[in-house]
Amino acid sequence: MPSKQTSTVTLNPDGRKVWNPAGPSNGKCIWEMHGVWGWDERKKEGIVLRENYFKRHPMSGKDVDWYNDFYFPFLSRWADRVRGVAGEQKMVFVEAIPNEFCPSSWTPDHQPKNLVYAPHWYDLNALFTKAYGDFTANVQGLSRGMFPLKAFYWGHVGARNNFSLQLKNMTEAAYRSLGEKPVLIGECGIPVDLNKGEAFESDDWTWQNKMMDAMITALERSLLNFTLWNYNPANSDIHGDSWNGENFSFFAQRRALPSSLLSLDQTSPTLDNGGRLLRSIVRPYAAKVAGVPLKWEYELNTGDCEFEWVVPYPNEAKAAQNSKAKGSPTVSEPPLISNSLLASNTTEIFFPLYLSQGRTISVTLADSSASSKFTQNMCPNFKHYVSASWICHLDSDIMSRLDWNLA
Repeated sequence: MPSKQTSTVTLNPDGRKVWNPAGPSNGKCIWEMHGVWGWDERKKEGIVLRENYFKRHPMSGKDVDWYNDFYFPFLSRWADRVRGVAGEQKMVFVEAIPNEFCPSSWTPDHQPKNLVYAPHWYDLNALFTKAYGDFTANVQGLSRGMFPLKAFYWGHVGARNNFSLQLKNMTEAAYRSLGEKPVLIGECGIPVDLNKGEAFESDDWTWQNKMMDAMITALERSLLNFTLWNYNPANSDIHGDSWNGENFSFFAQRRALPSSLLSLDQTSPTLDNGGRLLRSIVRPYAAKVAGVPLKWEYELNTGDCEFEWVVPYPNEAKAAQNSKAKGSPTVSEPPLISNSLLASNTTEIFFPLYLSQGRTISVTLADSSASSKFTQNMCPNFKHYVSASWICHLDSDIMSRLDWNLA
């Protein structure tokens, strides 16, 4: 929902300075040194002296473009410095202004070598209110003038669709601006202390699991890699992550066993002690893909998943002859070109032990007999499909916890 002022708080009432007297500014604010503001001794308050300082370039007087005048030059210097230490092949992970789409001005001459686009994404409504239920809002759309009734979603299916649309928009904006560059969501997560932290007392993590599932489902639908924020071994219910009032960790000390009681056996369930929201976080994924991913769907309630991928064309000319797509790539119609020959014809899907205990997996392949191994057709533009479902042998208590109402 749009932001609104609900209260007024005086910050730093004692007037403590953050500027080090021994520093290069001699204890002064750098913007005060530049004459952006000054101190009125009579009124005992700061006053603005150069209102257009951040709007117009101080040397040329022209209106400032933040990306072209500041960010892109800074990015180039930063990438050069990183590579001066780490080597020329170092990948650099960069993002645009948070919650904005990748700008169209990010042309190739402003793109460092081996760029990875790594924006952050959060559901801002839940992030700021620390509340989550059967209603979600497309804050991304509302901030861009979307008609409010079109930005409202109800139920778990609605939350999945809401988050999916937002992440799809971010991904395709990057395609349009940057071209064929990797996209990774550099930070995403959910506040675990939702709804006044009621789960800390009840140990009922339904809303947190639903929100996490909605977010990861959206990431999967856009075929995005992501960095989940966060794992904090020092997390506690009272102090959270001990940073900025945040409590995002999917591990909490209070729920962990002492290390002396843990089994180091890799199949021991005690290794998961301390984990929370594992039901929505631990999921199958394609670890290796001999081609271009087209679709991934995972249903948490049943454990069923579907995966489609296609063998790419060896070069742009071949792709252009056979492509029906026009304009910029989309999530559903990605570029079908390989920059190099495929190094392997192996596609591997990982199914976590956390999901498989007590169950048997059934695999169906569209282009072969029902087997866990098959020889792939490597002809360009050939589409492969695999689905997997579970044959459950679980007790009624576990089954009841798997049964969510998706309405």
